[in-house]
Amino acid sequence: MDTPRNEIENLFKKMMDELDGFIETDEVYQEDMKDFNDEIRVQWNICGTLGYQVFKRDHYSYGFGEQIDDWGVHLEMINKILAGKFLRCEPFRFSYERVENGFAITHILGWENEASDTKASDRTQKTEPFLIAQINPKKGFHPFMFSKLPMFRDWTKKRTENEKEFGNYLSINTSLGTYENQVLPIKIFKHFIDKACNIVVRDCPCRVVNECKDHEESLGCMMMGASTIGMAMPKDDKGRVVTKEEALEHVRLSVENGLIPILGRSSMEAEGYDVQDTEHFLSCCFCCSCCCINGKVLSNVSVSVNTLFQRMEGITVKVEEDLCTGCEACLETCVFKGMDVMGDKARVNQKRCLGCGRCENACPTEAISITITDPSYVDRLIKKLETHVDVT
Repeated sequence: MDTPRNEIENLFKKMMDELDGFIETDEVYQEDMKDFNDEIRVQWNICGTLGYQVFKRDHYSYGFGEQIDDWGVHLEMINKILAGKFLRCEPFRFSYERVENGFAITHILGWENEASDTKASDRTQKTEPFLIAQINPKKGFHPFMFSKLPMFRDWTKKRTENEKEFGNYLSINTSLGTYENQVLPIKIFKHFIDKACNIVVRDCPCRVVNECKDHEESLGCMMMGASTIGMAMPKDDKGRVVTKEEALEHVRLSVENGLIPILGRSSMEAEGYDVQDTEHFLSCCFCCSCCCINGKVLSNVSVSVNTLFQRMEGITVKVEEDLCTGCEACLETCVFKGMDVMGDKARVNQKRCLGCGRCENACPTEAISITITDPSYVDRLIKKLETHVDVT
């Protein structure tokens, strides 16, 4: 049953009114916007009701029933039921789609099953429209910046607040040494590959969509565990069940290709394959700096929403100031905004650095070093991952 228009109007106005004065007390917003010197101009059309909001680092303004000139992003909702849920901060399953000059958020209804002769089943996701966003190309607005706006931040956090998620990037740097004659990612992946009851790989959707020129599309995502048996797999993404030997070779080639591995437990990643029991679904990606969605997420998302990705314990990234020339090569190569330059010297941003090691490889003066304080941290990470997910 649709939410009545007058209720939509009341909820919409209430959402805008309640943000009046929030900047002085919202510590998360202050952290998110501390280096933001522009403004986010949002024009709303919620089921025919107009309104606008302007967000700056130190100022918020709005107008109910009004339009704003030169908006940065135009948001339209036409589904009254979903609009009501959003305005009441009631979470539901959603996904993103690209559209001309912007993107769309859709409500996930479920899946349509199709017969398949493989364990990775072909299925079609059923969705319905929720929100259509048009982005002004002159404003440089990235979709993940929505999470910095309180209403979207609260809605997104509520969607995942009860999920037990954990993820770690792994450095491929040879400077870290080897463990049992294996580089760090191979050592960790081999442990789980040897135990996995089923392993599925697919082409990298990020590199396929962006038509990556630098890295192989086939060196894509890997999923392990009992929940991968019969998981949904988009038809055209070349999903396939592989042997343990093929899986290890997939990891080896990815590392040699310069891709940074990440593995962990992600409920939303699992749901994207119609998997509900994430305790038996280990998700693994091999990320490039040019196309990887994780980098775009982490460099634009609110600090409060970014709870999945962590730096591996025991990894230390340091800058030798005497060798640093302030060339900013590390800033250009880091997709996580994990490096800053202050006083013509590079500084590690400890809140954002994930220890992937790209900066060490990029530094022309070898001023950056990545080390691990104790090899036992490798085994600690394996045990920690096993507390989150069982691949047997």
